[in-house]
Amino acid sequence: MDGWSSGKNHSYWNFIILTPERKEYLYQLCDFSDESHTGDFIAEQISIVLEKIDPNRFSAIVSDNGANVRLACDKISQLYPHIFSIRCIAHAINLVAQDVMKNEFADRIIRRYNILCTFFKTSHQAG
Repeated sequence: MDGWSSGKNHSYWNFIILTPERKEYLYQLCDFSDESHTGDFIAEQISIVLEKIDPNRFSAIVSDNGANVRLACDKISQLYPHIFSIRCIAHAINLVAQDVMKNEFADRIIRRYNILCTFFKTSHQAG
């Protein structure tokens, strides 16, 4: 499950199902622009999806670490104790990378690295 905002400030949420065979299916894409994204609301939406399919066919929910989403996942874990709440590693890495890039030293290193990469990519002598 993941949510994002469009350029026109619409709030979209998707529910993707990953099978044991590692096949991904976009189960549902919703526009929740007119809804308050409280933990209760998100938990209700997750529960609707689980009940439509069968909660016993799920073992985990993967989501970002927003406070409202954490609360929703905690509620789902209470309702369905066999369903684990897992934080999305891609979101975590993105947050760490953003924090690193706020550091002036890291920014300067990355810029110099990009200059070197561009030189070697465009230089026939370096090749």
